[in-house]
Amino acid sequence: MSYLRLEGIDKTYRGAPSPTLKGFGLSMEKGEILVLLGASGCGKTTALRIVSGLERQDSGHVVLDGVTMDGLNPERRSIAMVFQKSLLFRNMTVAENIGFAPRLNRAMGKAELRRKTGEMLELLHLEGMGGKRVTELSGGQEQRVSLGRALMAQPKLLLLDEPLSALDAGLKWTLLSHIKELNARLGATMLYVTHDQREAAAVAARAAFLHGGRIARCAKPYEFYSRPESRAEAEFFGWENFIPAHRDGARLRCALGDFAIEGAGPGQGRALLCVRPEAAENIGCGRLRGIVASAAPQGMETVYEVVCGGTRLRLAVSARHAFGAGEAMAFDLSPHMMWLIGWAEGGGGDGAGP
Repeated sequence: MSYLRLEGIDKTYRGAPSPTLKGFGLSMEKGEILVLLGASGCGKTTALRIVSGLERQDSGHVVLDGVTMDGLNPERRSIAMVFQKSLLFRNMTVAENIGFAPRLNRAMGKAELRRKTGEMLELLHLEGMGGKRVTELSGGQEQRVSLGRALMAQPKLLLLDEPLSALDAGLKWTLLSHIKELNARLGATMLYVTHDQREAAAVAARAAFLHGGRIARCAKPYEFYSRPESRAEAEFFGWENFIPAHRDGARLRCALGDFAIEGAGPGQGRALLCVRPEAAENIGCGRLRGIVASAAPQGMETVYEVVCGGTRLRLAVSARHAFGAGEAMAFDLSPHMMWLIGWAEGGGGDGAGP
C-alpha cells in the first residue's frame, strides 16, 4: 500500500468558472521524492495545501501512512511545509529557528534539542552558523534553515512549494543537491512542487505532470523529454515543433519527408510529429534544406526560425554556425529528438500517445 495516497480529490474555489482539481489522484512511497509539475495556475499549490490541511477538498480522500487525514487540522497531520519565501523568525538565531518546532511541541529536552540542532546544522552544511541572526544569511542559507526547521519536527511528509524559485541559478543547484542529500541520509518523504522541468530532472526519480485538474502522467523525468504522450505535455517539456503527419507503425510521412521513429509502437493514421529544437544536426551538410527566417543569438547557441517544406521550425544550433535571414541552411533531424503523438479529432493533436 502506498505511503501517501490522494484519491478522487475535487476542489472548486468560490466564483471560479471551473474546478482547480477534478478527480485528482496521486500515490507515493515512503522515502521517495516525487515532483509535481505543471504550468502556473494548474493547481499544484492547491494540491499541496489540501495535503497539508491548509485547504479543504470538496470531495475525495488524503491518506498518509494508512491514516485518513480528512478533517484533521494541519497540526495533527505530522506534515511540514517549506514555502517559496522562507518564513523564519527574524529576531532569532539560526539555531533557535531550527529548534523552534520541537521546543514548541515539547518533543525534546534541552540537551537533546541542542544535540539534534547541531546535527541538523551539519547536515545543512551550516556548521558554525548557529549563533548568526537570520538577517545575516543569504537567500540560499535561509532556505536551508527553513528545511532544517521543517525536518527537525520529524514529519511523516515534507511538502516543498517551489522552494527555489526566488534563488539565482547557482544557489538553486547547490540547494537541490542538499535536498537530495537530506532525503538520502534521513529517508525523508518529500512532495516537491515546481514549474521548472530542470529541477524535476535534478531532484526526483519520478515526476507527476498536472494538467486539466488531474495527473495526466506520472513517469521518470527523462520520459517526458523523450516520449511525451500529449501536446500539452510536449509543450511544457520544451518540444516546440509540431508537424501533421501520417504514420504506418514506426514510419512517418510529413511535409519534411519520411522518417523512422525509434521506439514507436504499432499504429496507423494521422499523427503529430514532435521535434525538439535541439534536434538539428549535421549543420551545413544535411539532407534537409530550409531558408532562415530569423536568428536569435542566445549565448552558446542561436535559435533559428527555418522554413523547410512549407513548415516553420524552431531550431537551436551551436553558435559556431552563423546564418543570416534569407540564407539557406542544410541540416538533419536527430531521430533521438523526434517523437509522435496521437491526433485528436478536429486536428488539435492533443490526444493520447500511440
